[in-house]
Amino acid sequence: MNNKLIAVSVLWLSTSACHTYASQCAENFSVEGNFLKGKTFKTWEEIASLNSQDAFKKIYQHIAQDGWKITNADEKLGIISASQDVSFGEGKTAPLNIVLEENGSYSRVSISYSISGGVSSPKKAVLKSFCDTIAAAKKP
Repeated sequence: MNNKLIAVSVLWLSTSACHTYASQCAENFSVEGNFLKGKTFKTWEEIASLNSQDAFKKIYQHIAQDGWKITNADEKLGIISASQDVSFGEGKTAPLNIVLEENGSYSRVSISYSISGGVSSPKKAVLKSFCDTIAAAKKP
């Protein structure tokens, strides 16, 4: 009986932790602009006890594995800039910028992604990508 109670408690705690992470990333998610003028997607999350050097490396690797072309990275400043080619965009790219800032006992990860007018990106896919990127920074 105690083993079942412990297992249920652990399961509940792990689901709560995932929900907290997802909701903080989602709560801070915003979209500005429209289809004709272009859109900018943004989010941020503050993470306690995050080693910014480790987080930088993990985020860098994550976005590279996710297909982004890294155009600039400055570990000292905590900035990663990347881009993806736009389908049928005649040479257009969509920029992604990630900033890691240390602030006392926590670090803030901010992400922004912009697309030009006439280009579409599904909101849910962008949100998932952002939250997956932030989750990569938190992996042990």
